[in-house]
Amino acid sequence: MTLYGKGGAVSLIESMIKRDRLPHAFIFFGESGVGKKTLARYIAAQILCEEGTGVPCGKCLACRKIEKDIHPDFIRITPGGKNGNYLSDELRAIVSDAAVAPNESAKKLYFLPNIDRSLPEAQNMLLKVVEEPPSHVMFLMTAESREKILPTILSRVISIGVTEPSEEDCLKALSELGKDPVLSKEAVKIFGGNIGRCIEYADNNGSVEYLEAVKSVVQAMINRDEFGLCAALTSLDGSKSGRGSVLEVLSALRSVMRDVCAYKLGTPLESVCRDGAQLLAGKIRQSGALKIYDAISAAEKKIIGNALVPLVMAELSASIAVCL
Repeated sequence: MTLYGKGGAVSLIESMIKRDRLPHAFIFFGESGVGKKTLARYIAAQILCEEGTGVPCGKCLACRKIEKDIHPDFIRITPGGKNGNYLSDELRAIVSDAAVAPNESAKKLYFLPNIDRSLPEAQNMLLKVVEEPPSHVMFLMTAESREKILPTILSRVISIGVTEPSEEDCLKALSELGKDPVLSKEAVKIFGGNIGRCIEYADNNGSVEYLEAVKSVVQAMINRDEFGLCAALTSLDGSKSGRGSVLEVLSALRSVMRDVCAYKLGTPLESVCRDGAQLLAGKIRQSGALKIYDAISAAEKKIIGNALVPLVMAELSASIAVCL
């Protein structure tokens, strides 16, 4: 298992293991594709490795099972909701199962990717066990947005930000995976060091549906084209590729608005539409960008809550238009 640009997080966990000061829960925050899930699996190997040094040996039975995703004490929870969200019953089951002792290791790790796609009611199911877990239980969670995690949960976990690797590391990773060199360079130009996004681009021969949707919305905002903005957003009705694809576009748009603010402050850009973010930054005020960011976040919450997608998109279009 190869990690790129995650040395800080890995060193922190290694230090905690050596000092026997591991907390009971982590949430790894970052954009889609930056390697949060890979980092979580690596950290699981750090914790469960039979050597106990904080550095996975890669040879013991525990390390080999984690590499193959078959370790009985590294339990990945798969969301069952149609929006890619966790259902209350799925998280309630963890509360019951947590009392059961580990199968092979001293610790039992529950891995919950994209916990921020769960409604507050579902997250509340975890609160008690996250607050006072059995001594053998740990939680590894990933999320794109802190705003969608209950404050009561955030206050009881260690939050670690995960940033994308360098473009050089990304190209190295793509080469090691055997991706087309030309497509790899194109992907890095668009997505920077976001390895997950670059792999998706290379695997789809440069065609990524959600990327075109994001570009259309951003271009409409740059042009202050309210009709084009409404048309681009309302076309995302979720009827063809599902609500998950709509959430993917909204997540990317939220990242663009963050980049608009970042560009104004002179900090690095990380969204899938960096050029568009720079142009948009010259068209709107910081306050307007923040309001649009909040409007997109609100739309995501409504879609996760099973609101009608066309109505949410129409409302979002109107909210954005008044900020341009």
